Amino acid sequence: MTGAAAELGITQSAVSHALRALERELGVALLVRHSAGVELTDAGRVAVRRAIVIIDQLDGLTGDLDAARADRLGGELRLGVVPSVNARVVPAVLREFTTEQPQARLAVLEGSDGEVLEWLRTGAVDVATVAGDAPDLVGTPLTSDRVVAVVSSAHRVAGRESVALAELAADPFIMSTGGCEPLVAGVARRAGVALRCHYRVRDMNSILAMVAAGLGATIVPELAVPAVAAGVSLVPLEPAERRSVSLASLADVEPSALVTAFRAVVQRVVRPESGLPSGR
Repeated sequence: MTGAAAELGITQSAVSHALRALERELGVALLVRHSAGVELTDAGRVAVRRAIVIIDQLDGLTGDLDAARADRLGGELRLGVVPSVNARVVPAVLREFTTEQPQARLAVLEGSDGEVLEWLRTGAVDVATVAGDAPDLVGTPLTSDRVVAVVSSAHRVAGRESVALAELAADPFIMSTGGCEPLVAGVARRAGVALRCHYRVRDMNSILAMVAAGLGATIVPELAVPAVAAGVSLVPLEPAERRSVSLASLADVEPSALVTAFRAVVQRVVRPESGLPSGR
């Protein structure tokens, strides 16, 4: 409370009063207060996620209007990305784009596949990295990578050229909840395999540490794994599975000059067949 008051330039009592008023208006408790401070309730976490989207929409509106008034290629481009694409593909595109469009502001929001798609459809972002196709979206190919099994270096299938998902069915499975879950479910369904999901983990580094420790196995898009990952082995699936991701925007919304410029950079910088910047 004290930190929030200092950042906002108001008194602590004013912050407390505003929070109580908001809770009365919404009809739910947003915070739990105890001797160590305060923490968000489940409803509070939902409210925070939605508030971030609303604020980003407002910032985007302000930037678009500023650019329109100035009649220039400026304002803000809001990009929604999934972690696996953000880690190894997007940085080179962002670097090139900011070099070409120094007046433009970039806002990058990272979330799961479902979150990113919701942000795009609600207008919180202008473009987003989206797996698969949808009739309400138009996309530019961004990446296509293999789906691989990730096992410990000491695992019985480590180092093999390929592995059938059925061979991992008896292993404890570590489900990535950072955006890969729909992909994993589809792969398992096509293979006719029921995975023994013992763990659900969002952070990829945590997942890799658990795999390296022999706690289980997982399957993920290859680009989701850092270029250097100690203690694990990546084994392509048999039959082969691939993930395709596009840079998408809404089909019924006229793309802004910034969106068009960003697409042009993607087409020039990224090789869609590998998802990596040209020359790498």
